Amino acid sequence: MSHTFSMSEATGETAPRDYVLRAEGLTKVYNGGQGHVLALDDVSLQVCPGEFVCVVGASGCGKTTLLRVLGGLVPPTRGRILLGGEPVTAPRRRIGFVFQRANLMPWRTVLRNVTLPLEIAGVSRAEAEERARAWIRLVGLEGYERAYPRQLSGGMQQRVVLARALIHDPTLLLLDEPFGALDALTRERMNLELLRIWAVRRPTVVMVTHSIPEAVFLADRVLVMTGPPGRISHEIQVDLERPRTLQMMYDERFAALARRVRQAIGTLVNDGVGPE
Repeated sequence: MSHTFSMSEATGETAPRDYVLRAEGLTKVYNGGQGHVLALDDVSLQVCPGEFVCVVGASGCGKTTLLRVLGGLVPPTRGRILLGGEPVTAPRRRIGFVFQRANLMPWRTVLRNVTLPLEIAGVSRAEAEERARAWIRLVGLEGYERAYPRQLSGGMQQRVVLARALIHDPTLLLLDEPFGALDALTRERMNLELLRIWAVRRPTVVMVTHSIPEAVFLADRVLVMTGPPGRISHEIQVDLERPRTLQMMYDERFAALARRVRQAIGTLVNDGVGPE
């Protein structure tokens, strides 16, 4: 049975919406010293252009594996990924990836870290620097172009990573717990910054997070994964208005959505659900 969520199929429509990303029947089996490990089991999903989707679930359910397969970093054992109708079989410039660790090159300045993808692509130094400076301004780091990663806070480092991932104007941005290592207040600020940047450029985003409030705050839809093996068990539409504000996290509607996500994960606590 394929775990897929398609509004057109649910309503009996014959012409589905245009999807920038389609994953069909993804199964991933790892072969190691402990034998065969089924990490993903027949997972399908669809994401519309400009949509912000968050994937949540307990540790070990396959969220990161799913993201790596979607990005072409890990090949599926079965199934396929389509980006704009074209198969994804390897990393592509149209896909930006941000990991939890900043993974910046410590010997390169902010400007040189951001220009790196353009340098690899053969873009001239003048054009690369011009485009990098524009992205550095957009992520709020103007004036730090000559700083080195060791001179930046964790939140500032992740802004550099975002600028580097977005400098190609990717069609799809994949985020794997990008703010998981940050303190709570910095994480809140980075969530607001991410939404601000997303609203300006409107890439399609699929983000993995362990934080239920973060998922509800950011997403248009929340996909809940269970496992292992990894399966998508629930889809929850987030009908909160945009632009989002931190005050929304204290509203009853927000709490109700967080409760639905928590129930879907299967970890509902008895004393109610509120912002974490």
